[in-house]
Amino acid sequence: MRRYLCCLLSQIAIISIILGLVIGGTPGGTDVWANDVRPEEGHFAPDFTLKTLEGNTVRLSEFRGQKVVLINFWATWCPPCRLEMPTMQQVYSEYKAKGLEILAVNIEPDAQQEIRDFIKELRLTFPVALDTDMKASRKFRLIGLPVSILIDRQGIIRAKDIGYHDWANKASRTLVESLLR
Repeated sequence: MRRYLCCLLSQIAIISIILGLVIGGTPGGTDVWANDVRPEEGHFAPDFTLKTLEGNTVRLSEFRGQKVVLINFWATWCPPCRLEMPTMQQVYSEYKAKGLEILAVNIEPDAQQEIRDFIKELRLTFPVALDTDMKASRKFRLIGLPVSILIDRQGIIRAKDIGYHDWANKASRTLVESLLR
């Protein structure tokens, strides 16, 4: 009986630790939600640092307190990515001066020329970051492409869309405008 009780208590302790990690806490910690970072609406966006196509370094947390950020994970071979990029360009052109930043995060290794050709063809002017080792992509737990994540000025994820999204439609513009206020 004593051995059974000891095993049972050990299993409960392990389950408690795993459950704490799954919901974002730390064993023994009290910060289950307050400082939680996970790639879901209502939570802080995980930080990342990437090189842009031009060779500059961009860090997501540098926009916190300053800009609304639309991150779009994409690839040149992705048809829905190609379709939504012009709608992103429309919104970027309209709201850039009001505080919107777009980071188009490409996940393809060794595809810089294809990316340049893609950008030139679609006449895109927003920054393109390169996630060739997919470290940033893994932080956001991507399960497909494209994935768009809209982050408010405080760094909190306000929308996450998997698949094609028309950023120029009325509902999307209303959402962006509400975050820019």
